[in-house]
Amino acid sequence: MASKKYIEARDNLVKAIDLANQVLLEYPLGRDKMNYVYDGVSYTLIEWFIKCNNHTKELVLNAEKKFQTLQSLKYDIEDFFIYFQESAGPDVDEFWRRIKEANLPYERENKLEKIMKRGRIRNDIEYDYVIDTIVPFQQEGILSNDDVKKLNEMIEKFENKRR
Repeated sequence: MASKKYIEARDNLVKAIDLANQVLLEYPLGRDKMNYVYDGVSYTLIEWFIKCNNHTKELVLNAEKKFQTLQSLKYDIEDFFIYFQESAGPDVDEFWRRIKEANLPYERENKLEKIMKRGRIRNDIEYDYVIDTIVPFQQEGILSNDDVKKLNEMIEKFENKRR
């Protein structure tokens, strides 16, 4: 039997997945016109997102007893939230509004702000995050030109340190 904490965390993730699917359908942002082919089947990007979300939901709801641990569930939670933590736009804003409204225990992290305050990139995960988000965040006005300059300096220092 899974622990009460595991069941509560699992149920919260399932609720978040359901909210995400609703938001993705209501705020397609042009993704309904983008196609993704998997195993010979063509999906719109929204259909693919929802298919992946539902797959995660099924995995956690039907997990074998040995995988019904909070540590195992944390990986599923982290994977599910990648898009909503690293993206921006009306769909992401609406998702986080609904998460808060539903009193779910998740918060939007501003990883970039933490990195900027610290003034350095600590590890490969942060490096990949900065590389993946610097251009879209600049294009969306989340980052100023000064911020981009500072981040590029941090990237360069991190890359030099790795060599």
